[in-house]
Amino acid sequence: MPDVSIAISAQDSYSSAIKSMAQITKSFSKDMDEMEETLHKLNTNKYSLKLDADAALKELKALEKQFAETGDEADGLKAQMAKANYDNIKRNLDLVTKGAREAETQMKKTGEAFRKADNQSSGGGFKSIVSSLAAAGAGNMIAGLAQNAANALMASASGDAGGTLFSSALSSAISGAAMGSVIPGLGTAAGAAIGAGVGLLSGGIQNFEKRDDAFKSYYGGLYSSAGERHAAELEGGSGIASGRETDLISFSTLFGSRETAKTYLSELVNMANTTPFLYDDLTAMSKTLATFGYDAKSILPVLSTIGDAGAALGMSTSDMTTVAQALGRMKSSDKATLEYLNILNDRGIGAVGILAEAKGKSQGEIYDMISKGQIAGTEAVEIILSALTDGFSGAMEEQSKTFAGRSSTLEGWEQEMANAQGEAYNTLRSEGKQRQIDYYAGIADEMSGLNAMIGAGEAAQENLKEQYLREAMTTLLTGTVGSLYEGEQAETLARLHEEYTALEAAFQDASEEEKITLGEKADSLKSQAEALAEGAFGASDKMQEVRDVELDLISAIRENTKALGGAAYLGDYEKQQELSRGVQYTPPLDPGEETNAITSSWGKRLEGVRGRYAYGLDYVPYDNFPALLHQGERVLTASQARAADQGAGPRVQVTVTGNSFYGSDKDLEDRVARRVASEVVRAVELGA
Repeated sequence: MPDVSIAISAQDSYSSAIKSMAQITKSFSKDMDEMEETLHKLNTNKYSLKLDADAALKELKALEKQFAETGDEADGLKAQMAKANYDNIKRNLDLVTKGAREAETQMKKTGEAFRKADNQSSGGGFKSIVSSLAAAGAGNMIAGLAQNAANALMASASGDAGGTLFSSALSSAISGAAMGSVIPGLGTAAGAAIGAGVGLLSGGIQNFEKRDDAFKSYYGGLYSSAGERHAAELEGGSGIASGRETDLISFSTLFGSRETAKTYLSELVNMANTTPFLYDDLTAMSKTLATFGYDAKSILPVLSTIGDAGAALGMSTSDMTTVAQALGRMKSSDKATLEYLNILNDRGIGAVGILAEAKGKSQGEIYDMISKGQIAGTEAVEIILSALTDGFSGAMEEQSKTFAGRSSTLEGWEQEMANAQGEAYNTLRSEGKQRQIDYYAGIADEMSGLNAMIGAGEAAQENLKEQYLREAMTTLLTGTVGSLYEGEQAETLARLHEEYTALEAAFQDASEEEKITLGEKADSLKSQAEALAEGAFGASDKMQEVRDVELDLISAIRENTKALGGAAYLGDYEKQQELSRGVQYTPPLDPGEETNAITSSWGKRLEGVRGRYAYGLDYVPYDNFPALLHQGERVLTASQARAADQGAGPRVQVTVTGNSFYGSDKDLEDRVARRVASEVVRAVELGA
């Protein structure tokens, strides 16, 4: 393999950075102007506050004098308010004075640092700015201000990724310059060059991490959305299917036949999918008409007529349902009343005019006939429906072609698709629920006995806890020791009783102030007794047995889980691991599958390729391993790879010019060069 010799000049390597920083230094002149303007405002505010402070002090002295003479409480309050006002103004004055002083100091330091940078920009470029910042004190306030400004400008010009690279390079260069100034023989220039190289690598890694995080976040979001969408579709479809199952029962009752109801609802679904109306809207109107005596064969034509009229007249679904109710009531009662006809008139259907035209009468005469009951309800309904059919036929079809109509039709089809999923789910799940019902029915006595034991045990535990508390409080108040306490616990409760008895006696004759302390002591005795009761309950033999049972439960669950193996408990972990894999992940492929995918055709050979391996491959795992290579890359034979592993591989030599190195270590320059070479090789590998 040929040797590679690379000569790097610190000045030439950053010629592009020099131009960028030259633009940046121009902006600092504007920053200096803004700082001068800020200082001017601070000084103006300082002068104004000084005048206010003098006036406030004068007013304060006058009010204090007045209060000393009168002793009036109101004058005293005014003096206190004046004092608070003066203190506030004085405090603001001190802050403004301090701020102006700090701003002036910062301007001097910043001006000096960037004056040096401007003077040296033609000869030193990036290196000069770094050196100036280091000279101003790496990490101090002024260097931080300049660095932030440069980072902001570069991010604005190059975007977030470019800004990250520049920010990392500049920050590391400043740190490297500072370290180079204190390491014998290294120097600020070499330190800055090394730091900038490391910074570029660090910035590249940060940008890669951001891109990889964006990739993982995106496909992770798709995975989450898929799960959420599936759950929502299943829940919605199950609800739709359940509602339609209920509709089948309702219409079976209305029509007196389950088969008739099933056929009718099937036709209703077809109507919903070809008109601007949804299935639920049509079933609501159908139930209304069926209630008033319409049968399965006559409802659909009436619905179609009402739908055409509603589409033409711009009725809402609620309006059309109301129209169906009015027509149904007239038909079932066989009376054409003004109340029913006005329902139609109010929604744009001129029912009285339709009857007048059909009978060759004036509307006045029709009103008179209606009031006398001379028009039958069934006759009026037939006349009105016939007129609506002649006048508005096809209106629904026209409306179905509008945006709103197609949106409604699309929604109907989506409901139909969801119903298919929900119906299949409900059918099979209903069978499972029935098996669960049968299970409970067959084992009800045994299951009830088990749960009764559990409930009684919980109740007995709570009763025992209350008994511990009762006996503790009884001993505290009366001195009577219960059956649960003995030994040291009984002695403690007896002592608490003695203290309580003494407190009780003292409290009878105590003053109001003394009762404060005595009351607190009494509360303390009560709390001690309650705490002792809770602790004694927890330490009791019964609760220790309960704790042993709980520990046994934990142990049993742990051992059972171990016996089940990783399939039982690694599911969520493996999903998280899969979601944590980024854009560089290449799924492993079975060698046999890859070999079968490789044929004599180059296009066929590419079918087995799973990655480009742009950053290299540690070791080829098997023969006929496919990979896509980039222009300029090389593939080594096994013998060449072994020679490279033994140190005979390509050699990179780096010469750093423009710097002098001093020190007792004669290998210092070689070590610096090797470090830079290492970083350069790594940068090339990462594509920086």
